Amino acid sequence: MSEDRSNPAAQPRPRRRRSGRRGQGRPAAQAPAVTPAPTATSTPPATGTPADAGRTQQRRRRSRSKTKKIGNNVQYPGQVTNDTSVPKTAAPSRRGKKRSRPLVMPRIGVGCVVMRGDEILLVRERGRWSLPKGGLESGELLQDGARRETYEETGLVIELRDLAFVVEFQAESWGHHLQFFYTGREVGGELAPKDPDRDVQEARFVPIRELREYIRFRPRLVSLETWLHERRPRHFVFNLDQEPAMLRRRRPGVGAVRRGSDTEEPDLE
Repeated sequence: MSEDRSNPAAQPRPRRRRSGRRGQGRPAAQAPAVTPAPTATSTPPATGTPADAGRTQQRRRRSRSKTKKIGNNVQYPGQVTNDTSVPKTAAPSRRGKKRSRPLVMPRIGVGCVVMRGDEILLVRERGRWSLPKGGLESGELLQDGARRETYEETGLVIELRDLAFVVEFQAESWGHHLQFFYTGREVGGELAPKDPDRDVQEARFVPIRELREYIRFRPRLVSLETWLHERRPRHFVFNLDQEPAMLRRRRPGVGAVRRGSDTEEPDLE
């Protein structure tokens, strides 16, 4: 029987080509529409109540209030204080009696290294020369104590710059002492001691090359000369019981009081 080519229905249909793997020829079911997540540039939908917005504003204001303004300067958390106001002096102490504000234990000392060109600020206290320093009062910050002690012993208002060095003393006879010295520059006042205890007789700037003629306490001289040479923060530790050479008396300094002993009393106060 011959094939009838005149009838289109009788002709075989051409086979469709399948692309890819078996089963992919059929159209896939359409997935449900998904709302795209908001991008960084899109505006999020407004949610919450006016009270929530108010609390958000309060949190933002509290975060901005962590910075403290002192005078015309702004102090950030962890920054050395740049306060330039005149410090308040401590109440005078009486011999043999407790101070109005007791000193903390272990004994914490604070002081300043103030330069004027190639000269350094020293004070003569009870007959010997040293850096301006003193004991930290109870409830007082290290930086505030350093500025106060410098003002009391020299009359100069100091702006602190950075931590210079830390000196730690340990001795069975004198106890444990920790002293922090900051670098600072003078911003006011006059060179006239205002010590409420009247222990400081004089304050002056002396040439650095003559430093050994003034300071006799060896640990103080070692720490200060090392800092002047390196100009970077250091932590010095002196065990005066194990290092008796540090207490050996040097020749009397300028205006020093001569004593008969061969050992030097530690400059810890």
